[in-house]
Amino acid sequence: MDNQNNMTITAANSTFYLIVPGLYDSPVKIEGYSTDAMVGAEAINPVVAEMGVDGHLSLGWVPTAKAITVTLAADSPSRQIIDDWVTYQDARREVMTCSAEFSLPGIGRKYIGSRGAITSAPPMPGANKTLQATAYTITFEKWAPTSL
Repeated sequence: MDNQNNMTITAANSTFYLIVPGLYDSPVKIEGYSTDAMVGAEAINPVVAEMGVDGHLSLGWVPTAKAITVTLAADSPSRQIIDDWVTYQDARREVMTCSAEFSLPGIGRKYIGSRGAITSAPPMPGANKTLQATAYTITFEKWAPTSL
């Protein structure tokens, strides 16, 4: 039997670890995700395409930041990790960068993020009939896939 075809679409066995030097020097596990969202990546635009008036297409590669959204349930214990990061950064009045590792065993892939910064952090969950999940954005200089 060929084990290479055992890939699945589950995200239930994935893991996300974060390091923020000076605050979390050892990897901390992020957990307690939203019901419908966990970790997502925004599309990047690595090529600029410009059409000249003569119909000639000019193309150019450009570097891109990689924005990753982590969505946590209102009662997630990891909300405190993000809150601590924002508070630490505010107190120092400096950007506190991170590194991250996101593993997806279902597809045999791991993503390594380097030089990331928290670029969006709502100060509290939405309070409706129930407390709502909160989406945090971490923007990385590099977000690179690799095999597990």
